[in-house]
Amino acid sequence: MRNRVVLLSGVSLALLALASCVYLFNVSPVASFTVTPPSGVTPLIVGLDPSASHDPDGTIASYLWDFGDSQTPSASAVPFTHTFTVQSDSETFTIVLTVTDNQGATDTAVQHVTVDPL
Repeated sequence: MRNRVVLLSGVSLALLALASCVYLFNVSPVASFTVTPPSGVTPLIVGLDPSASHDPDGTIASYLWDFGDSQTPSASAVPFTHTFTVQSDSETFTIVLTVTDNQGATDTAVQHVTVDPL
């Protein structure tokens, strides 16, 4: 009888350990966004929409934007606009969105915007 109890305890511990592993492995979020329009003349106002970003096994806790134009990065989860300006030459800006999920994993999406002078 004692061996049977030990065996059941071992199986129970193995199942418990296996069940807890489900929570140990975090699936990374997926960063995704649209830029509308992707090019134009200065000052170019673009719409940025991160609503396609998602986390398969949790929630997205934060959004961090870098516009590539020396303006202060922004944190926004909702569609918004950003204005790009150039002086005399065309320039292509790299927009980077980094999303972080509720367990600390991150993903990054990158898109480009080309701005031409008047």
